[in-house]
Amino acid sequence: ATGVAAAVAGMARYDGVELSEGMLNTTVHRLATLGAGAFRRTGFHHSDRPTDFVRESEALRQYSHIVAFFVLDALPASEIHLLLQALHVRAKAGGRLCVAVLADVPERLSVRLYKTLWRAVPIALGGRRPIALQDFLDPQLWTQVTAWVDERSWLPVEVFVLERSGQEDTSSSDGPSGQPDRARRSAVLERWAVHVLASVAPDLGVAAQDVREQAVASIDSLPLGVLKDILNLWLTALPDEGLLGLAQEGIEAMSKEDILEQKEEMLSAMPTAQLLQEVIAWVKDLDSQSLEEWIVPHVDLDGLNLEELRSHIDSSFSSAAEFVSGDAEIMAQVLRKQEGLRWMQSREKILELKDWIEKEVLLPPSEMSREELEQSVLEDVERFSREALQHELIGDFENRTEEDLRALLRQDLQALWREDLERRARAAVASAATAVPLRGPAREVAARLLGAEDVQLLASLGSGATLSAPRWEEDVEEAEYAAQAFHGR
Repeated sequence: ATGVAAAVAGMARYDGVELSEGMLNTTVHRLATLGAGAFRRTGFHHSDRPTDFVRESEALRQYSHIVAFFVLDALPASEIHLLLQALHVRAKAGGRLCVAVLADVPERLSVRLYKTLWRAVPIALGGRRPIALQDFLDPQLWTQVTAWVDERSWLPVEVFVLERSGQEDTSSSDGPSGQPDRARRSAVLERWAVHVLASVAPDLGVAAQDVREQAVASIDSLPLGVLKDILNLWLTALPDEGLLGLAQEGIEAMSKEDILEQKEEMLSAMPTAQLLQEVIAWVKDLDSQSLEEWIVPHVDLDGLNLEELRSHIDSSFSSAAEFVSGDAEIMAQVLRKQEGLRWMQSREKILELKDWIEKEVLLPPSEMSREELEQSVLEDVERFSREALQHELIGDFENRTEEDLRALLRQDLQALWREDLERRARAAVASAATAVPLRGPAREVAARLLGAEDVQLLASLGSGATLSAPRWEEDVEEAEYAAQAFHGR
């Protein structure tokens, strides 16, 4: 947990998967020392089946660095193979995996004793045992960069640094750098070409820039459906700024109910410890009046019937009993009066007990410092259930204006991974009701992302000419020949 806190301080994004909810909560508590900004760069996931989660979860992406400290040596042999395969899928091309395991050094007496004990009662040792990790490494998946054994402890530890073998997965329907495949591209360009009136024959080299300029100009008159087709096709090639703009437009189109639903989904996915940290941060931002009302909520006593009044005062006595638990004499008085409350039938007598407890036992919030107010509320919050924590945050969101909620979502965008940003942008494109917010990103596609073959196809379809085979490979060869001639080669 300490290592995670140190690592996150220097990372753009960190995701952790943990079998133990207790360990995950410990990590979140320690991470809280780095401030709220650290949580915007992290994602924590608790799973009873972590290998399946790593392999299948859409919450995870691909990573340049992966660490697995004392994880593999707690898994059965078959599970080690499966996890190494799953981590290979999650690693980027050239990505590195750092693994630490208990080292299997048979000549060490401590290792032999530990393995004997592990065979007898593995659960007492957390299931971990010394392993020879090199026996599990598939060279088609991982290449060993370096490894060493640290024997300073009574049980030696072996550390491996591995590099992902193999090439990037290119099974996606999009080509390199987010370029769409030819079949989908042709269908969209054909629809776009209806609105591009190419005035120059497509087989003339000078037509390329003219056609691109016409494509850019056509964006202002394209119908909504065509704009959506263009952006859905080239969205993964848009720069971050373009995706961010689309996502922000999507936020502007959301109703308050949409925003609250998205926030509730986000909170439901959070570990309990992170929910607690969110509530703590929220409490520290409350003004003093709100903290006072939290401690002693305003209640219209005149509107309560006798039993409701009795229940309300009884809860005050319970709070008082906890407050004076260290003073036996006052504690006895509180408990005695609380017992008498249960038999009182006079409203005036019950209100006299209220006055007594506020005067003699409880410190009025108005006499508490800001620090004391915060501390009192935080002590209350730390006893909350997960449901109560989530309820408080949702209640806070419901009390905010629609614009305040949009500001929160815009702030969340800054911490999203590229893949998450693409998903938000794609949702914004799908939900767009007018063409206006889509024209800017579509213009970026026309001006910068259309390739030479795209431009030629647009020119051919836009001018009504018969589509000829693309000449872009020949153009490249001619350009290279001209460059060599210019340099005298």
